[in-house]
Amino acid sequence: MHYCSKWLASIMYLMLSFVSPLFSQSRINMHLEEAIQQATSKSLDYNKAHYIVQSAYWNFKSYQAGFLPKLNLSGALPNYYRTITMITLPDGKYEFVGQNVASSQLGINLTQQLGLTGGQISLSSSLQRIDNFGAYSSKAYTSAPFSFSYYQNNLFYNEYKWQRRIQPVTYQEAKHQYQEDIESISCTTVDRYFELLQAVLQLRLDQENLANNDTLLKITKSRYDIGTMQLNDVLQAKLSLLNAQRSYTNSQLTLDDVERRFARYLNMDRNIYIIPTPPDSIAFFKVDIRQALEKAAINRGYNYAFRRRELEAKQTVVRMKAQRSPAINVNANVGLTQTGSAIKYAYTDPLRNQSLSIGLSIPILDWGVNASNIKMAEANLSLELNNIEQERTANEEDIVYEVAQWEKQQEQMILASEARSIAEQRYQLSKDKYALGSITYTEYNNAQQEKDRAEIDYLGNLHVYWSLYYTIRKLTLFDFLHLKNIVAQQ
Repeated sequence: MHYCSKWLASIMYLMLSFVSPLFSQSRINMHLEEAIQQATSKSLDYNKAHYIVQSAYWNFKSYQAGFLPKLNLSGALPNYYRTITMITLPDGKYEFVGQNVASSQLGINLTQQLGLTGGQISLSSSLQRIDNFGAYSSKAYTSAPFSFSYYQNNLFYNEYKWQRRIQPVTYQEAKHQYQEDIESISCTTVDRYFELLQAVLQLRLDQENLANNDTLLKITKSRYDIGTMQLNDVLQAKLSLLNAQRSYTNSQLTLDDVERRFARYLNMDRNIYIIPTPPDSIAFFKVDIRQALEKAAINRGYNYAFRRRELEAKQTVVRMKAQRSPAINVNANVGLTQTGSAIKYAYTDPLRNQSLSIGLSIPILDWGVNASNIKMAEANLSLELNNIEQERTANEEDIVYEVAQWEKQQEQMILASEARSIAEQRYQLSKDKYALGSITYTEYNNAQQEKDRAEIDYLGNLHVYWSLYYTIRKLTLFDFLHLKNIVAQQ
């Protein structure tokens, strides 16, 4: 199904020959596919989608890195202070003594998060030196050649366990959402492209009508002069010419504005004007509704979003229940230590060093706050599950509706093409008859308006075709024309 070559040639001639100061800038021909490629690779909407998925990628990499060992070197070289402090003597009296001390410390620490328990283990080694200045100067070293520690914040709630379940789903959601965003950009580009085509068509129609009304006014005047036309016909012809001139001027302004906005959307030079080519090479293919729903259930990002939201709601319930239970934290350490007046003595015959701390917090009376929080979290979980089911159903209904529209669009395109052809033939006949004086100006004007409406309606149906084509791609992330999944390059 194709636009007639005459219409396409008229558009191209109009766009290249239209005289206006604003139209003296650079002009380029652009097909719909080229516009979509430009929008999905260089537009500001594309940049936004790209940055969002990149942010999600690095957030996921940061999460993964959180489970890798971390090595840290710390030290103080030196820490010097000279002051007077109060001390307690063995007999209970207080006395002020002066201190003139410098201390230096160097340590290395290796830590590792344990996703299974939610705790943290660490291996460390440190060396500290203390220098006492003044009348009784001295120095001493303290070493901890080896120290192993384990810390657990709460035995009944493991944050890392939930993150291991949620973070991968969140990243998959972002990747699939990026693909949907790219298809959304394609849909927007289709709408803007046809807005430009609509403006081009309207200007062409107004230009043709202006020329025709000028010619018909001359014919009407000549017939009025010989008495075969009434004055009312002359006035009607003059009024039609004035209306045509006004419409033509408005169409010029509209086209210039649409061109500029389209170029800005594509993130192109504002001085470039785009000449659109009607995308009339179309093909209809079968879209199986069951397959469309299956592909959407696999490919769409909302499925991962639903899973993430469900996990987050369940996590909140578990956290609230853990706050109601006894909170127990564990901090254990075992290692070696030694002191000496020289470094070598600080590492000779190290002594065993160990510690264990178990903290306990048991809620006894909170006036029902924790119980209320648990009930609220459970209610939010039920609400979230209900919302997810509603949204899933709505998405499926959108797919069913768009596929149904697609199945009807082929017939609509055929009807619109036939109507346009008939209206064009009728207009040409009416134009010839009016020139011969066999019909009234009103009859000719009606034929002209029907011809214009038929052309606009055909372009509108072509817009619907491409809009449905890319909308179904976006809703399923599947190309039914080539029978393959849509995978956008990140």
